[in-house]
Amino acid sequence: MFTGIVSNLGKINQISHPNDWELLVDVINKNNLDNNFKIDTIDIGASISCSGICLTLKKISNNTLFFDVSDETREKTNFSTWKVGSLINLERSLKVGDELGGHFVYGHVDTTAIVKYIKKINGSYKIIFNINKDFSKYFAPKGSVSVDGVSLTVNDVGKDFFSVNIIPHTWLNTSFKNYVIGTLVNIEFDILVRYLESLNANK
Repeated sequence: MFTGIVSNLGKINQISHPNDWELLVDVINKNNLDNNFKIDTIDIGASISCSGICLTLKKISNNTLFFDVSDETREKTNFSTWKVGSLINLERSLKVGDELGGHFVYGHVDTTAIVKYIKKINGSYKIIFNINKDFSKYFAPKGSVSVDGVSLTVNDVGKDFFSVNIIPHTWLNTSFKNYVIGTLVNIEFDILVRYLESLNANK
């Protein structure tokens, strides 16, 4: 379980396909005292959120993290668009007693969305994402959503889109700064919304 508060950025070092896909990620600024990723304290087998995808750490070499990625994950997320040099958002799993600054995020990607519009407004950025209209019921103004593993508040919702506002700190310290029109992103719905839908479906 995660909070959607990005600990650090990672840069894709290598993607290969020996059996499942193997992903190598270099942790950027691992010695930056302002981050709490602390690569030297992560255990093998730990869960790491990689731009919203929960992956199991299988090896560490210097500042490089090694993961296996299944074909199913590749098909249902934006992993297929990652390339060597791509930036991804990293977050360690939540520990009991940690501050919950965002909302509960599980690292289970529900769908993907496409960046439709980006506009800088003063120091912040407004982003509109296109979504499959069948999923618009999972979004509500002032509700929560995870975009590439980042906990955000939804501003507006339409039949096939939702919008968010990105503050300067989030923009500079996440992969959002590399977004362009057409960028494919991972979306995880708020778990509370999914439970409410399940309850209503069973009435």
